[in-house]
Amino acid sequence: GGEERLPGLAGASGPWRVAVARATGLARTAEPLLLTGEAGVGKSSLARALFAWRGTTPPLVVDAAEGAPGDVPRWCHAVAEGDGAPPLLVLHAERLDQPDVAVLLSLLARRPEVPLTATHTPGTRVGPCLRRLLDLLTARSVVLPPLRERVEDIPVLLPGLAGRPSPGRPPLSWSLDARRALEQHSWPGNVAELSQVVREVAEHRRATGPVRRGELPPGLRVPPAARRLSGMERAERTAILEALRRHGGNKARAAESLGIGRATLYRKLRALGADQP
Repeated sequence: GGEERLPGLAGASGPWRVAVARATGLARTAEPLLLTGEAGVGKSSLARALFAWRGTTPPLVVDAAEGAPGDVPRWCHAVAEGDGAPPLLVLHAERLDQPDVAVLLSLLARRPEVPLTATHTPGTRVGPCLRRLLDLLTARSVVLPPLRERVEDIPVLLPGLAGRPSPGRPPLSWSLDARRALEQHSWPGNVAELSQVVREVAEHRRATGPVRRGELPPGLRVPPAARRLSGMERAERTAILEALRRHGGNKARAAESLGIGRATLYRKLRALGADQP
């Protein structure tokens, strides 16, 4: 199937297979389709894979996060005039401007079956117009599961995310211990975050043989604390681990960037179950 053609789209877990089966079922007809889910779950990759799988004209891609004034109204006009417009793929629909939402609503009111695919990350406040558009698209929508709900797919995802090894280097492989560490992480950034971790490991490693747990970025090396952290503690832990990531694991620089002393950083790392050797 077309869903295997792109990195970051592999997976055999129940939640992933259900989502992809629903998406391919809906994509058989060129009607509106809404792909929704947390940031980094693979919505735009799946959308592009569905277009490739369907073998239609390549879509006009509009990323609402980058702003492309005029693209959406021009497309709506071409569709309304029957000018053989390509399908439209709107990324980050939650960032669409009011005028774009208005023309899409007006087109859908007259022609509900237009070839529009949109991706949407819930969580931002949505105005009444955009809410109406999302409600209209909900009948043909698919929710993509977050990575933490399909950690068993991580081993299947890893080869595709590593990219081609540089000449003379073997493909990246992973020790069981490193894979277990990856499966224990909560992946707030989902597949996009996993992809970044894989690239970082591939770029920085000097060792050969399977990647070991100790080569993973700080914060992935140690399993999360057994106790449940409060929301405040989780936010603090994320901020500390992010600072360590930014400073290549250098605790002194990470502490400085957070405005705390190194001793405080060590104490917090231990208390939050995020300390590493």
